[in-house]
Amino acid sequence: MTNPLLHPSELPFGVPDFAAITLADIEEGLNLGMAQEREEWRAIAENPEPASVINTVVAVDAAGGVLGRAETVFYVLLSSVGGPELDALYEKFAPLFSAHSDDFWMNKSIYERYLEVSKLPDLDEETAWLVSDTVRAFERSGVALDEDGQTRLRELNGKIASIQAQVDAKITAQLDRTHTAGSDTTELAGLSEERIQSAVEKARETADGWRIPVMNYSQPPMIASLDDHVTRGRALHDSITRGFGGDPDLDTRPLIVELVGLRQKRAELLGFADHASLAMDDQTVPGPPEALDLLRTVGEAAIRNLDQERVAYEKLAQAEGFDLGPEDWVYFEDKARGDLLGMDADKLSEYFELDRVVKDGLFFAAERLYGLTFRPRPEIRGWTEDVETYEVFDENGLPRGLFMADWYTRPGKSGGAWMSEIQAGCARTGNLPIITNDANFEKPEAGRPTLLTWDSVETCFHEFGHALHGLLTQTYYESTAGTEVPNDFVELPSQLNEMWAYHPEVLANYARHYQTGEGLPDHVVEKLSKSKYFGQAFSTLEYVQAALIDHYWHRNESDLPEAVEDVETFEKTALAAGGGAHDLVVPRYRTPYFAHTFAGGYDAAYYSYMWAEAMVGELEEWFEEQSLTNEDGRPDGGFNRQAGRLLQDQLLSRGNSRDPLASFVAVRGRKPEGAAVTRRRGLQ
Repeated sequence: MTNPLLHPSELPFGVPDFAAITLADIEEGLNLGMAQEREEWRAIAENPEPASVINTVVAVDAAGGVLGRAETVFYVLLSSVGGPELDALYEKFAPLFSAHSDDFWMNKSIYERYLEVSKLPDLDEETAWLVSDTVRAFERSGVALDEDGQTRLRELNGKIASIQAQVDAKITAQLDRTHTAGSDTTELAGLSEERIQSAVEKARETADGWRIPVMNYSQPPMIASLDDHVTRGRALHDSITRGFGGDPDLDTRPLIVELVGLRQKRAELLGFADHASLAMDDQTVPGPPEALDLLRTVGEAAIRNLDQERVAYEKLAQAEGFDLGPEDWVYFEDKARGDLLGMDADKLSEYFELDRVVKDGLFFAAERLYGLTFRPRPEIRGWTEDVETYEVFDENGLPRGLFMADWYTRPGKSGGAWMSEIQAGCARTGNLPIITNDANFEKPEAGRPTLLTWDSVETCFHEFGHALHGLLTQTYYESTAGTEVPNDFVELPSQLNEMWAYHPEVLANYARHYQTGEGLPDHVVEKLSKSKYFGQAFSTLEYVQAALIDHYWHRNESDLPEAVEDVETFEKTALAAGGGAHDLVVPRYRTPYFAHTFAGGYDAAYYSYMWAEAMVGELEEWFEEQSLTNEDGRPDGGFNRQAGRLLQDQLLSRGNSRDPLASFVAVRGRKPEGAAVTRRRGLQ
């Protein structure tokens, strides 16, 4: 019992004792946890008593305590800390996790018990929905296959899990080992002195000059400020060619080609036309045709707007002596935004200090809308010294859970930003939620502030929207709590929360100069609040392009490449087929570094951000309709507790305790319309 993972933590709220947990503890916890849960499942399956809610549904929900603790710690460390040892452990356990999952979903006895429960009278709404949802999941996971079919499915699932783990490790390694470098800092003209100094410091680890690492997505943020067209081109080229074979150790294409083939075989074995049809079977979207139709419609609207905007940028490029290319668009767009606001990006970032954005932005909006308050708990330690911990209270002053934030990048950490759930909050256990947010902001030298770009501010609000979904949950079962909803619904709360970054009152509260404390000038606040449509054509199309690549990789009708050399041609074919090809836009993610779809659980589901956005657009309009008159006599745009309470009660607290679309309709009063996306993005 010296292993902290073999029993519930005695720390506040049940936070894992990260400082005491070793790699050996995690491995033991995973192995023992899987063995214990299999025994719990066996007892449920062989129970001679008639199936009931207690001996079947509750028993399944309560199973796997040790495994749950071990898996949670493992995945937090794998994504937030990383490193060769954790990567190796993931590659070892990925097929074992797959086999363990199969042991449940192919268990005909437990499936039949759920069928019995589904016929019981007077089931409450949450239990009835959970049971019906679980029955569908059993059927989608191969419970009806014969013995040979299940054996083949287990083999496919194991291989798929193993390859995904290998892809994940290589994509993380790409972030650590791919960079743009130079010998002369004059190439970095346009960047702030702080950013240039940071680039020089990174180079000193191996050589003189400067070095800037790639980000997880295609467009390097630095090219928005770099004055030199050639350096911008090098930076974009370095970013979008990673994983294409330049460094064989980082080439993910052979794995991805094999992975896609295995996914297709699995779909056919389960009776689906292709992997996209299988992946969307439990989503809110009707199916692949509807997802593709939305992408095409929005992509075409983005291209129309983009081609109108390109005329001005082409003139600017010609005036500087070069033809406009994809490496130049965000540079000229950033200049145009600076002209619009009367302030360039670096100057603007001086008003977005991370601590203020969190406390005076995220927390301020959450208190106004949902009655939540946040108190620092520095004595509750996280997985690194950078983790900040806050206790969360509801409007009555009662504890609501914990929020833990890990904002800074480090070698080995996964790219991007995300939310995780260390502990689900639910009535059955009495546990309160422990929710995390991760990002990859550059950590400044001691004593210097962390200044954010506007995109990074939006990222904070986005991920905190996921956190609110987890913190506000009020369900009976763990398996229906918080973000346990379809992929194309889980992005609704996160994208919706972005709207408060732009709200004039919220913006004025957190946008203060890091040195003087002076607020962002009123005219800039007003312009920034109204600038949400700015640059939407470009950002929309780079997203649509990535979603199309994901979509066509998983459609049986696609002419999938058999050789790695054909991957680039396949991408071009997919963009053309989906109506998203454009000479000035590069997909937000290209195949070799598309972690969402080949390692991150969004396979054939990257469309989901935009499908959820239709609901987001509707709810933003709904908030406007809930507007009250504020203290100075102006409408507040729905920034009030009255609107927040309704959204909280009918949607954010419900998790997957009922059909998620029913939760949306309970707020909006109707089903969402796809046109809300183009309205939200100003692309009509």
